[in-house]
Amino acid sequence: MKHILLSTVLGAFMFAGIVAQDCPMYYPDQENTQMEYKQYDKKGNLSGSSVQKIIAIRKSAGSTEAEIASEHFDAKGKSLGSVTLTAKCENGVFFIDMKNYMSPESMESYEDMEMTIEGGNLEMPWTMKAGDVLKNGDLKMSFASGGMTIMNMSVSITNRKVEAVENITTPAGTFECYKITYDVATKMMINVKMKATEWYAKNVGMVKSESYTSDGKLAGSTLLTGLKK
Repeated sequence: MKHILLSTVLGAFMFAGIVAQDCPMYYPDQENTQMEYKQYDKKGNLSGSSVQKIIAIRKSAGSTEAEIASEHFDAKGKSLGSVTLTAKCENGVFFIDMKNYMSPESMESYEDMEMTIEGGNLEMPWTMKAGDVLKNGDLKMSFASGGMTIMNMSVSITNRKVEAVENITTPAGTFECYKITYDVATKMMINVKMKATEWYAKNVGMVKSESYTSDGKLAGSTLLTGLKK
């Protein structure tokens, strides 16, 4: 169940920065830019990968929005499914689509059902510093078929904090990143609590992430391995 979350994107989003003069973001500033990620298990073995591609950028007064196609693969390169994500900036605040924290394979299990979503955005100010406390985020999803609710699910992200500003080197390059920590609670058929750390770079997005069990043991990680424009 823990893998329903934090495919990172956690993986993810997992994600990067659209630079608009009036509304900067954490996603590349060009359509067709592609970000490649690899996921690893707690022992450091490859467990999967994902590719995110910016398919559209829309700008209006005071806001910028990016539409991102995200596809996940298993360790052997077999596609596990795809999902379309959004990221936007309004009045200088960047918003992450919390569906980034859902694995496409779990979403595809319910693709023939009626889906209702409430909430689902995480905020990231353009200007941050070590010690800043960020707003929490909540996502509630309901799946129904024939007018009957089949399942309810919720994701809650709390205790978000900017721990430091660090340089992170990956196969895609070296990036100055904000190190952000938080707690994740998922409620579906069972409840799962985890902790996570993510490193975000301006104009690039998520560079690295690590997920931990509730008792602090490493559960998996994600690394940005490619950035193609």
